[in-house]
Amino acid sequence: MENGFIILFGLTMLYLSATSRLIAHVKTIIVQGILLFLICATAFSHLPWYLIAFLTIETLVVKAILIPLFLNKVLKKTHSNRDTDANIAHFYCLLISSIILFGGFMLSVVEIPSLAMINPFCFGIALAVIIISLWLITIKHKILSNVIEFITMENGIFLLSLSVAKEMPMLVNIGVLLDVFIAIYILGLFVSQINTELGDMEVAHLSDLKDCEYND
Repeated sequence: MENGFIILFGLTMLYLSATSRLIAHVKTIIVQGILLFLICATAFSHLPWYLIAFLTIETLVVKAILIPLFLNKVLKKTHSNRDTDANIAHFYCLLISSIILFGGFMLSVVEIPSLAMINPFCFGIALAVIIISLWLITIKHKILSNVIEFITMENGIFLLSLSVAKEMPMLVNIGVLLDVFIAIYILGLFVSQINTELGDMEVAHLSDLKDCEYND
């Protein structure tokens, strides 16, 4: 059951690569949050109740509810609908993402003695998700798309941490959670300010932001 949820988590990146609708990207974030909750629920049912409660808040409440609500608010404020100006056509995005994900599947079946303590299946899929997210950040033009891909990358890092240790320290979880809150809050303010000043949400227009020179 756990591996099935991990597979579905990896497949969400293929959907993210194939669509240009930003609202669909936000819905993908919701699905990923729910899948991470289900993975934690099946893999860590033996943990104390307070750790299970914290993982539930971190995945189901924060990742699947609060962050998507924040992104929806930004979408409505900036009137952004699609990111259609990627450097690569969506078909090739899907193809390349599929190859990366397949590489993650292949990595999961490779036996490495020095990594015996790591869940190979979880590790391979998580690594593929992180690579796909980083690659999508480099080819997307909309700033909000980059924010969403940053969140999927963080979800991949969270899944990677699940593969490394069956019992994650509470302080590590809190640190990850605070990083997400701070990053999303700052990026949200950044996106809103760029839209107010430039009237556009494309990364290329960031080159217009230059320091002003004043003469005494």
